[in-house]
This record gives sequence, structure tokens and C-alpha cells, in this order.
Amino acid sequence: MKIQRFSAVLGAGVLAAGTLALMAPAAQAAPTAAAPKGGCWNNGCTGKNPAAYCDGDARTVKSLRLGPAGGTNATLQLRYSPSCEAAWARLTSASFDAANAKGGDAKVIRNSDGKKYTCRVPKGKSSCYTKMVGDSGVTSYAWGDYDTSVYYYKGRTGSY
Repeated sequence: MKIQRFSAVLGAGVLAAGTLALMAPAAQAAPTAAAPKGGCWNNGCTGKNPAAYCDGDARTVKSLRLGPAGGTNATLQLRYSPSCEAAWARLTSASFDAANAKGGDAKVIRNSDGKKYTCRVPKGKSSCYTKMVGDSGVTSYAWGDYDTSVYYYKGRTGSY
């Protein structure tokens, strides 16, 4: 009988522990900042491809529509990665028209020293993005142009 009693007590203890485990809140991992894919940061990112290094947490911080009101518009964006502290320009919806002399262009320009990178929309494509500039403690802006065959549009975003 002692054995049965021990088994009943042990079973009750396991049941109680299981109940406590079910009632306890599940442990959750603390949120972490997105780490740069390639390990670059600030000026170490200058001249590098954002898609290979810093697009995981990238966001558009400034943007501008290039094109006629109510018509087909290209979008110029200043992109920024907080984990890399780097910026770049992207031009989207800028279809390359065979009648155009060229595709649209985008530039990222760092205000502190004028460091810049340019991209051009290739034939048969509608977007491009520049290489990055380190942007910790300084600001940068995007400049772009878009040729619709009839009209030529250009502009720049605000600085960030």
C-alpha cells in the first residue's frame, strides 16, 4: 500500500507542476534590432549595395513624385537603414521609353561633403537604386529626373 500511496502522491505532484506550467505566461524573446546583413555600418557602408547589406530594416524617409499631376509618375525615394546608419536613393515606376534619350536617374547626396552615387534606369526596366552613403550624424537627400518623352521632370527630396 505504501507504493500505491507514493505513486498517487507523485502523480498529484506531476499534475500540479503541469498545471502550474500551463498557467505560467510563455516566455517571449526580447525584440532585437535588425542586424545589418553584411556587417557594415555608417561610412563602412559607403559605396556598398544596400540590397546586400542594409535593406532588412530600410524605410523610405523622404519621397517625391516626378511627373504630371494625375498622370504617370515616377517616385523618387530617400531610403535609410537605422541599423546601418546609411542612406541611398531609389527611383521607381520610371519606365524606360524607347523614345527617351535615357532612363530616369537617381542620386543620393550627402550634405556634409557632397559624396554622391548615381543610378540610371536600364532599358526594359522601371527602377534603380544607388549605392549607399554613411549617414550617421549627418544628412543626405535624393535627387532624380524622369523623361516622359514629352516632358522632363526633375526634383529633390528633403534632407534626412
